[in-house]
Amino acid sequence: MNGPRSYIFNSMVRLAVFLVNVFALYLLLRGHNAPGGGFIAGLATAISLILLSLALGVQEMHRLLRFDPVLLAAGGLLTAIVTGLLPLLVGKPFLEHFNFHLHDVPLLGEVHVGTPLLFDVGVYLVVVGVTCKMIFVFAKSTQGLRALVAEEERRYSSPVEQPIEADVPRAEAEVGNQGKEKTHAD
Repeated sequence: MNGPRSYIFNSMVRLAVFLVNVFALYLLLRGHNAPGGGFIAGLATAISLILLSLALGVQEMHRLLRFDPVLLAAGGLLTAIVTGLLPLLVGKPFLEHFNFHLHDVPLLGEVHVGTPLLFDVGVYLVVVGVTCKMIFVFAKSTQGLRALVAEEERRYSSPVEQPIEADVPRAEAEVGNQGKEKTHAD
């Protein structure tokens, strides 16, 4: 985001990010027993990160994240697949889930935990990773920034490809020269 910064907007966004992520955690934890789950919780968290990038700027968000969202999605996919495959080890069908009941947990009392929660966590990570990667790449591209940093270009693109942003400096230079020519002609 290039432009004036608003202290009120930044403060409200930070509060909203906290509240949205608390709600996302609620959706994630209740999803296997009631409406909600990993997908909608992942979308809520991704929206909160996008909102935060509007307040801080896309470059600052890239610096703050310190990891590639695709790696987060890959970890989530691995979690979901392993959760689905584990029942096969004990002769049960793929994706059969098991529940465990813990009694007398301090501060919580009786807690019901199951493998559907692990599967939902995997889905959550996939949704957050993929959504954030797509939105951040689009946001950088619309601002004239390189969509992928050098490390990401090596990881995701072919060596014979040229980034679409390679033409941006030349185009900006041409626009800048046209503006100078008009001022000299006046």
